[in-house]
Amino acid sequence: MKTILKIVIGLAVVTACFNASRAALNDYQFQDEVQQALLFNPRAPEDEIVGMVLKYAAEYEIPIQEDGIVVKLVGQDVRTEMTYTKNVVLIPGVFSKEWTFTPHVSARILVGAAPTRRR
Repeated sequence: MKTILKIVIGLAVVTACFNASRAALNDYQFQDEVQQALLFNPRAPEDEIVGMVLKYAAEYEIPIQEDGIVVKLVGQDVRTEMTYTKNVVLIPGVFSKEWTFTPHVSARILVGAAPTRRR
């Protein structure tokens, strides 16, 4: 009987760790997508950046609202800070937890002349 109980507890721990890591990986992939988009267009206006974040959030099924996105210019860096809360099911049918994720990305705006084109 002890062995069966140990196996059940072990499986519950492995399941919880797996589901928690899936939620963290989803958050990391979302953050990476936003980072890549911001790197290629750091001079985008604030409303365009917010729209881009909301588009990627929909792709990754992240429940973020427009008021959970803050875009600010700090020196030559464009920083985007996001906050959202997601219900993560750790052990299906038994235990779930509300987790607050706070991903943030930044990109540097390079100052200089535009590249010249050769004819």
